[in-house]
Amino acid sequence: MGTTSRGRRSTLSRVMIPALMFQAVAIGGAYATGREIIEFGGAFGAMGWAAGVAMAAMGALLAFLVYETARRHQLFEYRAMTRHLIGRFAWLFDAIYIPFAIAILAVLSSATGSILKDTLGLPYWLGVGIIVAISAWVVFQGTEVMERFNGIGTILLMAGYVFFSLLVITTRWDQLVEVFSDGDHSLKPDAGLVDVLILGAVYVGLGFVIYPSTLITVRHLRSRKEAAVAGVLTGGLYVVPWFLTYFALMTYYPQGKVFDAPVPWLVMLQDTDRWVIIVYGVLVGWTLVATAVGLIQSVLLRLDQNMIEVKGQPLGSPARIAITLVALALGSILSVIGIIDLIAVGYLVGAVALIVVFGIPLILRGAKYLLPAHADHAERLADGTGPS
Repeated sequence: MGTTSRGRRSTLSRVMIPALMFQAVAIGGAYATGREIIEFGGAFGAMGWAAGVAMAAMGALLAFLVYETARRHQLFEYRAMTRHLIGRFAWLFDAIYIPFAIAILAVLSSATGSILKDTLGLPYWLGVGIIVAISAWVVFQGTEVMERFNGIGTILLMAGYVFFSLLVITTRWDQLVEVFSDGDHSLKPDAGLVDVLILGAVYVGLGFVIYPSTLITVRHLRSRKEAAVAGVLTGGLYVVPWFLTYFALMTYYPQGKVFDAPVPWLVMLQDTDRWVIIVYGVLVGWTLVATAVGLIQSVLLRLDQNMIEVKGQPLGSPARIAITLVALALGSILSVIGIIDLIAVGYLVGAVALIVVFGIPLILRGAKYLLPAHADHAERLADGTGPS
């Protein structure tokens, strides 16, 4: 049945699913509030675009290496992937990944509480409770529902970002032109272009906390070419909302009311019609749930594999429910730290740590897949260049 299901999927569908899944998880933990774009690019003003360029290039390369490594070795859950990359030191990834995932859930909880409070007038903790309830429900529906939920949410939010960004940029075009004409980077006066490029490359390290939730979708890919296309799509889609938000932020650079705000998008949209704020709240709420679901699902898959190895069977439903609720509850409790501190410190430390234990081994072991000599046997046959 699995082969039949794969056969029914078009090539476009197969290469889009990993990219959409990655984007769905990434966009909630990163772009939804606008705060992360400030910390990793926006604060550098007119030079900040370089971070986005570095993200796109490095993101596409690393996505290909992840997808192709997983596809070739059938590594569709992250414990198998980390064992392949770092062997007996695989526990190091867990030691970083699980606390980092909880930190991201804290950002999501804090963002949801703040956004629903400001857009729909709901009490902060009611907003937090909503993301906990919906996230738990989606997790328990299984992989198929999760992929559909994330895919739809990503498409809707991308459309929303185009609308929100154009709304801000077109009404403040003169301010945007002024920032770039003056080369303004007054919030980071001592920084150079190389600093921004490095920051963008480091920022991509955050993706290593997202890839575990996308590995299950790699099962759809059939060839190295499809893995490469999926990688390029992942890197490209990753920076579309980044650049949209970045240019919108530049229309306010370097105003403290936006650049010091926990949720900069809410400040940028505050002068628009009420319905715009409500639409923003609904779309962002959707993607925050998508991110939470992706993170929790990857942790459950990891624990499932542990249980299979130890007891010969995966986690039971009560255990899955308990783990999901505990993870969401911990994230909710940590949300009191606040978005700004969680992102500025926690995300940077986590990104660097994941680059060390996952990114460097991935490049060292997967670089050979970039060479033509490592093309799939099946691809060579299809091209007529292999043995018959």
